[in-house]
Amino acid sequence: WTLQQLEKHIGARQIWSKYGRAMKEILSAYRRGGEFVRMHDNGLIWASHPTHAMTWMDAVVDTGPVTGRNGYQVEINALWYNAIRYTLWLADEYVDTQFLVEWKDMPELVRRSFMDTFWMEQDGYRADYVDDNGKNWFIRPNQVIACSVYYTMPDHLQIRSILDTVKQHLLTPKGLRTLSPRNPLYEGHYGGDQPTRDRQYHQGTVWPWLMEHYVAARFYSHGTAFTVEAEDILAGFDDGLSNYGIGSIAE
Repeated sequence: WTLQQLEKHIGARQIWSKYGRAMKEILSAYRRGGEFVRMHDNGLIWASHPTHAMTWMDAVVDTGPVTGRNGYQVEINALWYNAIRYTLWLADEYVDTQFLVEWKDMPELVRRSFMDTFWMEQDGYRADYVDDNGKNWFIRPNQVIACSVYYTMPDHLQIRSILDTVKQHLLTPKGLRTLSPRNPLYEGHYGGDQPTRDRQYHQGTVWPWLMEHYVAARFYSHGTAFTVEAEDILAGFDDGLSNYGIGSIAE
């Protein structure tokens, strides 16, 4: 995803020349897998650890991860698919035949497995993660990343449904909540000593960086009709940019 942003400035040929080998090595490492992170036969990435959090929701207290999310995580597999598709596109542009042969069938396998594994038809949004016990139904913002990457898997109607759910439960003027207020585990206040704050960190606390993915997904879904709302979202950060972090905003 980062290299896709960089491509806008230095071009695809430079990306492949400078980073192509690293991109292929990263994908191959995930495909081979290890003790705690590995690709299953269905093409999805499974990440699980008994004492460590495996995603950006990484707060840990004395009892272990607050939001362990072991299993298939929705944003990890969305980024995995995006990485495969982007690397395949570059390999095709610059004629890396061996990589194309080894990976050409992988995107469709991942896409089918992702759609079957995460979609919750009755609720109209995607599971946050799926483990041996089934789908985790918590409404969290991670599913937005599956709607904002360049190569998305949810179809147009599903993306709209997901974004409507996120807007209803998670959207605030400063970012997205990490958990729906309707969830019994929701923490609506962030404060106290370090262990207390760690327990609240991803259980409702708002994170501004998630807003980028929400806005991008809305533009993909709604086009220029979203412009006015996007401008209102940006205006909501004016006070932080000018009063607290000059030219920046708080985490």
